[in-house]
Amino acid sequence: MQEFVSGLVQNSSFGAWDVVLAVVVLVVGWFVSVWARRGVVVALAKWSGLGPSGTNLAARLVRYSVLLLTIGIVLTVLGAPLQPVLAAVIIISAVAFLALRGIAANFGAGLVIQARRPVRIGDSIEVEGVAGRIVELTGRSVLLATSDGRTIRIPNTMLLENPLWNASESGAVRSEVRARLHGSPDLDRVCPVLLDAVASVSSVASVASVASVASGSSVSSKDPEVFLHTITPAWADITIRFWSAYDDREAARSSVVRAVAVALGGAGLTCSVSSDGPRFLTALVDAVD
Repeated sequence: MQEFVSGLVQNSSFGAWDVVLAVVVLVVGWFVSVWARRGVVVALAKWSGLGPSGTNLAARLVRYSVLLLTIGIVLTVLGAPLQPVLAAVIIISAVAFLALRGIAANFGAGLVIQARRPVRIGDSIEVEGVAGRIVELTGRSVLLATSDGRTIRIPNTMLLENPLWNASESGAVRSEVRARLHGSPDLDRVCPVLLDAVASVSSVASVASVASVASGSSVSSKDPEVFLHTITPAWADITIRFWSAYDDREAARSSVVRAVAVALGGAGLTCSVSSDGPRFLTALVDAVD
């Protein structure tokens, strides 16, 4: 680098007026970069959907571009050879691209997120097995607060390159509870008992009522449902589906398991109830064996 600078100075011929002009260009370029940054901030804040972080990022890029252009003009005024300057620009650009490739990708993804707004602060999302509530959106990452108290930073590119589930868009999530009724139950009598038990859970009933009002019908698509999976002389396996708010899903599952067990017990039936389907079936198989 020292040899390059020494050769650049030796091969350049400039006088006092060239230096004065270079200083003037440098000062003007500095002020122009500041004004350009402010102008971009005002324009994007007024006409675009970018948030503060995206607007500041775009403004900084514009200012750095103006400064680089100013430096190039200054070198030209001082009579620097064009080929070494171009070679240096190409080398620096290549190194910067390789070093900042991942950061630039996340910044670009951040601009897309700020403009299209697939997610917002306060949304509950799940991506690549990570679930939580968005508490901050930055130019490089999304900060999530999980239900167990952890804070996780997810790169912006992950939100654009992977399937993203935004639970806040639908307002409710569907859960399932599995039940095994022992003996030979009267299913025509059991199903209404199960539906009434699930509907008695406040978090489930509130979602169903909101969905019913929104659809303008007395029958909502988010009403509880009962499905029969297996029936034998010794038992019957049933799945109960219901909807609840995303934040209340764990409490709703627990309440539904309890309500179903109490209702079936009150009907004189022996049952096994669980909200964990795979473990529930494994335990039943072990019990049979």
